Amino acid sequence: MSAIPRSPFPVPTSIDVDLHPQITDWQALAAYAPEGLRHRVARTGGPPMARHGFKPVGTAYGVAPLPGGPDGRVGQPAGDPRWVKEQYLDPRGIELAILTSDLTSLGVQPNIDMAATLARAHNDWLLDTWVRPFDCYRASILVAPQDPVQAVAEIDRLADQSGVVQVLLPSATESPLGRRQYHPIYEACARHGLPLALHFGGEGAGMSPPATAVGHPSTYLEWSGSLPQSYMAHIMSMITEGVFEKFPTLKVILHEGGVFWLPHIMWRFDKNWKAQRAETPWVKRPPSTYILEHFYSTTYPLEAAPDPAHFAQIFDMIDAEHRLLFAGNYPHWEAGDPAEMLDAIPDRLRQRIMTDNARALYGERLGSRES
Repeated sequence: MSAIPRSPFPVPTSIDVDLHPQITDWQALAAYAPEGLRHRVARTGGPPMARHGFKPVGTAYGVAPLPGGPDGRVGQPAGDPRWVKEQYLDPRGIELAILTSDLTSLGVQPNIDMAATLARAHNDWLLDTWVRPFDCYRASILVAPQDPVQAVAEIDRLADQSGVVQVLLPSATESPLGRRQYHPIYEACARHGLPLALHFGGEGAGMSPPATAVGHPSTYLEWSGSLPQSYMAHIMSMITEGVFEKFPTLKVILHEGGVFWLPHIMWRFDKNWKAQRAETPWVKRPPSTYILEHFYSTTYPLEAAPDPAHFAQIFDMIDAEHRLLFAGNYPHWEAGDPAEMLDAIPDRLRQRIMTDNARALYGERLGSRES
């Protein structure tokens, strides 16, 4: 019996933009690190990372462990690419999965060179272990924002590699993402035609400010419910600092943020901009237009609205027909099975959200790696 409930998805095939490959052997990752840092990467449980004092309650992420990996032992549910393909992708009709990372606190790791080393090692390990042997997986270039020079070098190193489709930046950072020290990363994304994916995970840890505007939460429930605050701040910063006037082709994916808060920020931001636009003359249009043109959201975890009609209204407000992407978030299912969250999607939008929007965003990079 499979360890994964096989809930059907509402379309025959889909593209999953958020699958977290898990590192089961840090020795394997350490092989890609410079010799001087290899011993720190290879230590039991991985290198020292910025961490919280709380974790989800219950079975890890709501998914049972892999029942017998290649060596016969119980392992992590996303630790083996072949098993994930056979037990998760294939039964649910997932044609392609874009791999993100479990190193989501990388952006607030105090040791800057260790952060850059981990990003580079993770990228090479991901390509060699998951992407090159299996045509169903696509890679993200994980970068550490603490040192934009090293981040840009990593993007330039891997941007033309077959199977690479985007740049992955942890959303937990020392400062808002509109600040100019991050602009070289955006320039590299735009120059290579790579979307930028932001992902939660390290908010409130390491060098990050508190995860909420009023301080540190006490529980995982508070922390996870407060995460959209991070995206709100980054969106306002990137628009106000002129990122999209400077890089008009840049596209940004907001992973795991939900969608119901987006109309609030669009309308409030527009209202304030009208009254205070003299402060930022380079912001030439209402902020909501930048949000609708440059940002994408994902389906995991969609808010649990009590009335399906509310979903239809919100989807119209945020242009979900073109701006919402299917994300399974395997194996991080602390909010439930992703299939159950898709029930509220109107029939007319399902094909676009499950497949077409990803193809429009990533373009030819999603095609066969042999082409």
